[in-house]
Amino acid sequence: MRFGRIVPLAFTVVPAVAFGCLDRPVVHIEPSSNSVSVQRLRATRIEKVDLLLVVDSSSSMRDKQSELGRRIPELIAGLTTPSIDPETGRQTRVYDVHVAVISSSLGSHGTGMCHTGWYGPHSDDRAHLLPRAGDPAPKSGWKIDAAGNPVEAACPPMVAGRPLTWVADAARDPAARFVGNGGAADLQAAASCVVASVEDDGCGFEATWESVHRFLVDPAPYTSAKVSCALPSTPGPYACSGGIAVQGLDTELLAQRKAFLREDSLLAVVVLSDENDFSLRPEGRNWKPWGVPQTKMPRAWGGCANVPDDVEPDDEAGLRKLLSDWGCRSCEDDPSDPSCAQTWPSADGDSDAWNLRGFHQVQRFGWNALWGRGRYVDAFRALQIKGSDGRLASNPLFAGGKRSDDMIVVAGIVGVPQELVTDEKGLPKKLGDADWEKMISPDLGRRDRHMIESFLPRPGLPAYAGDRGIDPVSGGERVIKGKDDLQYACIAKRTTTAGGDDCLETPTYDPATNPLCDGDRNQPYFKAYPGLRHLRVLHDLGDRGFVSSICAESYQPAIRGIADRIRLVVDGQCIRSDVKPDASGAVGCFNLESFAESTHDGVARCEDIGKGYCTPGAAPCRVEGSDYPPLAPEMAAAQLALPITVTGADGAPRTQTTPATFADGNVYVEGKDGKRHLVCEMMQLAGGRAPDADLQACLHDEKLTTPSTGGGWCYTTDPKVLGSHCVASGAPGKMRFLGDVEPKNGSEVFTVCIGK
Repeated sequence: MRFGRIVPLAFTVVPAVAFGCLDRPVVHIEPSSNSVSVQRLRATRIEKVDLLLVVDSSSSMRDKQSELGRRIPELIAGLTTPSIDPETGRQTRVYDVHVAVISSSLGSHGTGMCHTGWYGPHSDDRAHLLPRAGDPAPKSGWKIDAAGNPVEAACPPMVAGRPLTWVADAARDPAARFVGNGGAADLQAAASCVVASVEDDGCGFEATWESVHRFLVDPAPYTSAKVSCALPSTPGPYACSGGIAVQGLDTELLAQRKAFLREDSLLAVVVLSDENDFSLRPEGRNWKPWGVPQTKMPRAWGGCANVPDDVEPDDEAGLRKLLSDWGCRSCEDDPSDPSCAQTWPSADGDSDAWNLRGFHQVQRFGWNALWGRGRYVDAFRALQIKGSDGRLASNPLFAGGKRSDDMIVVAGIVGVPQELVTDEKGLPKKLGDADWEKMISPDLGRRDRHMIESFLPRPGLPAYAGDRGIDPVSGGERVIKGKDDLQYACIAKRTTTAGGDDCLETPTYDPATNPLCDGDRNQPYFKAYPGLRHLRVLHDLGDRGFVSSICAESYQPAIRGIADRIRLVVDGQCIRSDVKPDASGAVGCFNLESFAESTHDGVARCEDIGKGYCTPGAAPCRVEGSDYPPLAPEMAAAQLALPITVTGADGAPRTQTTPATFADGNVYVEGKDGKRHLVCEMMQLAGGRAPDADLQACLHDEKLTTPSTGGGWCYTTDPKVLGSHCVASGAPGKMRFLGDVEPKNGSEVFTVCIGK
């Protein structure tokens, strides 16, 4: 944190979904000598992207914000520009984009440290959308020119507190602010201008993840969460008492969320921060690290020093575990431990400075005032979330059942040496267990020394003595005279040498002892601290998480890496289950598509939807002598129980497995949502059902878009057809849908396979 200036078979199945590839093992049921596996595919192309940028607004962030503003247009250009996929020959495009920006500033919950009267109007942005009402508009932004380079551009008019919206064709959304190719360029400039509007005068307690949670996820975001305090005569801590009280419902934020977030979009979240996350949990005494005067925080028992730095309990059970496992407790709760007699500064010089109040809270104070990281991992996974009102409700990210958790990408450009997250070419690399250990392992012996949080010089790293080259990663270890700051994870050159906040103050930022500074208080370098909480959340999100270093000389590789992740979700459809084809290339599987209504675009009969669709059980989708011979539709219906997604009255999506029924010549699954969901079978391109040439082309011709039959599918393992994304992910094959049977928007596809 930084105070400078004043985010005969019945099939029952657990659905399998993952980022771009389906990687959970299928569920096996053995009703006879055969085993049956069923899995739900996300096979529909994604046409909408909602992009949320979460920008640290604390002091010293101006340079990083500027670089992000220069590079964001490249990401937007990649989303809005149609292209031909070299691996499939198909045009790939996103037709509808929303962009929103929020800051990390959520104030200090009633205490004086971030009071807007002293620290400016941007100390608490409440996770509302930027630009802010009343702020002066930035003079210029950036867009991508014809050569692919960022160039300065005038800021188009923007509306305070509203997302930026673009569509390829005005018919898709007549209310969209930007339309077509020209509008895409204006969107680039507008997005970079909104990033510039964040500024670097926000609260130094960066609540990055909580800002994401409040804006996107909290079913009942509060309007106020404060402790009762008396205002002193000069800036500093208040005289506070009691606990934090959460009140109200922020309807303004809910309206902004509704304007930004769609039910069926890909959601991409990009976090930019040079410090660790300090998302305070607004309850009880948790205001104290933000409001108690320096040297007055209650100390921790001696056993707390042995607690690993990834342990962050946020409930009573966690506090009991601290006591039972490590003999760790707060001296405020029990002063009987000998350590409680010590005062600040401690024997090692720990000064209990405000800048360290979010650092090692358990080890120093005996309890954790922050939300546990699981809150933010669950935000991107759980169907139900507890709101600020204490009630369990539907997670807005999954309301309506149209967004699966593989349609979410979360990226962090954060405090970590770029050497740990890039390859020898400086490009983002796929991180394995060994890479993550170097960044976040609770065993400090396995962690890279630069990723250890400490106000003392870290053993094994050289000391700074006027030469940054002694440690090109962090510039060298500092002697922090006031013990009110942490050692750096990394440093990098600034775009200007004048006016850096980190070199304006003394004695902490003495140019002779700080690798960021030169004489005359110039600051040619910027810094980042270990972003451990950011990294641990991204690690726990698995393939949905992406990491880049904020200390990179350019964020261009990071933006390209994020764009690749988004493109993988938009266009990717791999399947990791190892299906075994026969000698001809056919597989013992069939595919079913379940629609959201009893009709599709008003068409009530499967055969009329398109070539390659059949009523379940019917030829030509079923073939005599195969694993799946033709059946009367009522018999086929009797064999099916598909786990379709339905939406309850509360808006929460639920998986419902109900036997199918036959009525009016069709097969349906009756949903608890009161709807009949039409079920159709999709034709496999295999011998007896279609010319063999179609099957072979589907298996091996990456340019094929429509077979001679007009529609059908195959399961291919040809790397040329799989494409680089699936190959790189380790997927052995993919279901390839061609022509009329390409799955429709809003439908669900289920693959049923029999293995001998």
